[in-house]
Amino acid sequence: MTRISRCRMLVLAAISVLLVAGCSMPSISPILATTTISTGTGPRLVIYAPATPSSIPVIIAARHIENAEVTIFTNHSQAHTLFLRGDVTILVTGLSVGLKFFRDDVPVQVISSYVSGVTYLVTYGRKVDSFRELRGQEIYIPFEGSPIEETTRFFVEQEGLTWEQEIKPVYSSFLSSVELLKQGRAANVALPEPYVSLVEEQDQIFVSLNYKEKWDALADSSDGYPQVAVFVMKDWAAAHPDVIAQINDELANALQLIQQDPMAAVEETQADLGFPPEVLLSSLQRTDFCFSGSNEMEQGIKRYYQIIGKPLDGTFDPFFYHNRR
Repeated sequence: MTRISRCRMLVLAAISVLLVAGCSMPSISPILATTTISTGTGPRLVIYAPATPSSIPVIIAARHIENAEVTIFTNHSQAHTLFLRGDVTILVTGLSVGLKFFRDDVPVQVISSYVSGVTYLVTYGRKVDSFRELRGQEIYIPFEGSPIEETTRFFVEQEGLTWEQEIKPVYSSFLSSVELLKQGRAANVALPEPYVSLVEEQDQIFVSLNYKEKWDALADSSDGYPQVAVFVMKDWAAAHPDVIAQINDELANALQLIQQDPMAAVEETQADLGFPPEVLLSSLQRTDFCFSGSNEMEQGIKRYYQIIGKPLDGTFDPFFYHNRR
């Protein structure tokens, strides 16, 4: 299987040359669009992926998979519901989401993880260097139990603060949080790309903390932590090992393309994601990709949960997909 030699895949510094210096990023919402990538005689492979740069390799990979159909979603709860009732074959979402499904006795399996850095703390009115500076304030995050909340809470507690008391989470969608941030009505917002690139040139807005850098410092790591993963149902996985192998191969190939030619990757996927190309280029500059599957994936995910104080015991072993053939 094609693999990425090392995890850290910061997109080439040449992206900076492709961006218009000092330009203001337009305020634009992603589209919710279904794109049939390829056709054939077999059943459809329905893939749901979020409206973030993490979906760029998914879209590129799907073009090489027979009957694959990708839907870019902005409504997470709706996408999760469709997956749980069997209308979606493959769900690309935050790692903690899939793990919560498993804890709730959903027979879900993770087949790969490939994003290790995409989240930032964005502040209004001043730049901060630590969460301690936010004592007594609020942080806007997308939803309760989200991957962003899980990691933000870890960071906050590592700095000696009490979650929900000294730092209060406010649950708000990314689009709503961005608007509140621009108006100065939300002072601290944890955002993934591309939302950071949408607001970074706005007056009084600062990109304060890089979650991957903060994680690496706390965990003595250089590869970030698993943030976005690919999920399927266990019975489907057992019946389609060749399809899963192809999906993972094509994801790894897509990550190589992004590293080698980010502009080509943006041009190939911009229409599907609905963001301007300059926003996607800026987003890729801030996104770290790290493909892992099988044993490497399992070890990385277990290490992450061990570090944040939520170790996974043997009852979680069925959560991890392994091709036993």
